[in-house]
Amino acid sequence: MKWWSKGLIVSALLVSAVGCTDGSNESAGQAGGEKREGSSSSAAPGSNTTLKSEKPIEISWLSFDFPQADGSIGQKFIEEKFNVKLKNIRIDRTNWKDQLNVFLASGEVPDVWLLWGITDVDTYSKQGLLSELPVDEIRAKIPELAAFVDEKNQSAWKDGLIAGKSYGIPITNLDGAYPLLPYYNGTWLKAVGYAEPPKTFAEFEDVMYKFRNNDPDGNGKKDTYGITGKGATSIADSFQNVFGAFDIAPTYWAMKADGSLQYGLTTEQSRQSLKVLNRWFKDGIIDPEFITADGKKGEFFNRLVGMTTASWTNHGPTVQDQEKQTKSNFFPRVAGKAFAAEGYKGHAPAWGITSNYLGMGIDVGKTPGKKEKIWEVLNAMYSDMDTMMFLTFGEEGVHYDVVNGLPTKKPAVADQLKNMGISSYYGLLPGKAIKFEPKRNPKVDLDWRAKVTADVPMLFNPVKFILPSSGKFPDLNNLEKQYFIKFITGEIDLDGGFEQFIKEWKKAGGEVLTKEANEIYKSK
Repeated sequence: MKWWSKGLIVSALLVSAVGCTDGSNESAGQAGGEKREGSSSSAAPGSNTTLKSEKPIEISWLSFDFPQADGSIGQKFIEEKFNVKLKNIRIDRTNWKDQLNVFLASGEVPDVWLLWGITDVDTYSKQGLLSELPVDEIRAKIPELAAFVDEKNQSAWKDGLIAGKSYGIPITNLDGAYPLLPYYNGTWLKAVGYAEPPKTFAEFEDVMYKFRNNDPDGNGKKDTYGITGKGATSIADSFQNVFGAFDIAPTYWAMKADGSLQYGLTTEQSRQSLKVLNRWFKDGIIDPEFITADGKKGEFFNRLVGMTTASWTNHGPTVQDQEKQTKSNFFPRVAGKAFAAEGYKGHAPAWGITSNYLGMGIDVGKTPGKKEKIWEVLNAMYSDMDTMMFLTFGEEGVHYDVVNGLPTKKPAVADQLKNMGISSYYGLLPGKAIKFEPKRNPKVDLDWRAKVTADVPMLFNPVKFILPSSGKFPDLNNLEKQYFIKFITGEIDLDGGFEQFIKEWKKAGGEVLTKEANEIYKSK
């Protein structure tokens, strides 16, 4: 296939980092894919269903952190286990867009293709470079991945749809399936009379006021605050649990009673949340420097404020135990639950489980058996423990030892694993498998996570898909941020001023985006 023969032009990409963070994501063949003699989609995960006497199928592979040379142990493991021949595509992550455009212009398309978010899926599917991968086909071919999506965030299947079709396999963001909880300075909590974190919104407000007024650090000065935000950079990362108490996240789209979508910041719930924040700002509960804050100051860890909102990975037992042994200024953090304002249910925001995707190039169906073989490899990577272990850590005793029940990379080879084809390049999907978590996290952390996240209602953003006009309104985010800050500081009244904001927001592009969000959501 020559590039010019397809009449396609490679457009610029919007490249984002692989999921965090963390922190929150289909035209070849019918569901079930191709079959050939010696191959079966119902075989056990990781089994080699192709006769060794058959000629290996060549599969070109594009991921990041590539091995410098061919023939790495990771490559050999896959080739021998599945009777394939891998062709490594080497594109530097730091210059991904330009290098990929050059590669595609040569006429080649990767067979297995890392897609850095829904923007990539949208771009390359519209250029005719990706095979359609229907959701039902993904369900059949990687059932454990599909089961995880169905259990944790079933609506996430819609995240990767382009014009109603799926072109990408979600690389599941495991941390995105869990709520962003409030974490409190445990020492301060005890100092203000709380033996456990607040369970109601009234208790939360009481704690915030006492963190400001009751000298929780005991230095005799009124130099502490309850809470802060990131006014300079992110509405999304500001006062999440306050908004969650009113069942809203300002940058998520919300489902209205009639089934239509409304942008979070324009809802009545947001107005009520902002009224609380405005009162707190006037009373000195919020750090006044939140207006210019970007989070780099470390207000929580530096004991300026007494609570923060974060992923469980930042405050688990193992992390805290390590800090206690190494940091002189350590203080215990206590995980709280979501709480509800009067008349609301109370939710905690969650990133969602989709971020990046794996696609298949448009030509995979031209070679008999290739697509089925790719499915076999990917399924084993996600569900077969031996495959996951080797492609993540290598060989036990050579590249890692088991320490306290967990595989621990040997220091002598830890920095070399990339060039062995271990970890990111072939291990991207294995590292995101839910069954692999006990090999990545201590049991004490997983048990603690299960406890603190149990029965916490979560908010997921139903609109993670591309809105066609989103790039046409570059000033909309600045408008939102300006009003957000002015509402909290009281510069703009939250009654008449809020209605004025909604009018300006719609005029600045919000009305168009609302129409597109509803039309696309209903079509999925």
